[in-house]
Amino acid sequence: MRSARELLALAGTAAVLAGCSHFNQNTDNVSYGDVSIDSLSATRTGILRVQNNYGDTVRVYTVLKGAGSPNYVAKSMPGAVRTWVLDPKLFPVSDLSIELRPASGPRRTLGPYRVMKGQTIDIVLPADLANASATIHSSVP
Repeated sequence: MRSARELLALAGTAAVLAGCSHFNQNTDNVSYGDVSIDSLSATRTGILRVQNNYGDTVRVYTVLKGAGSPNYVAKSMPGAVRTWVLDPKLFPVSDLSIELRPASGPRRTLGPYRVMKGQTIDIVLPADLANASATIHSSVP
């Protein structure tokens, strides 16, 4: 008969293997750092949504007037639509700009905008980054 220690080790190993086998299910559209945005999160902070129709990866930064250097948010892959929760400490803010830095090509700055908690900054990046635009609207109905 096996000792209790051996049975416990075997059970622990089985639990770890079972957990690892279910780790990557249903995560096709989620990358590390993505947060599921629910209505509670949407009311407590600002949300940034980027639709990238530009032909290259674009890094997105927030810029506050007088704050010095831009704050990196995330990168937007070509052909993707992504949404990020912004730092709640930023809001409300009356001078928030969004800086777009493509992997190739000139930078583009949108703003400044007045953004409150519970609002979404919706950015569309067309094939010509010079025509990028942003709208601000309520995150929840």
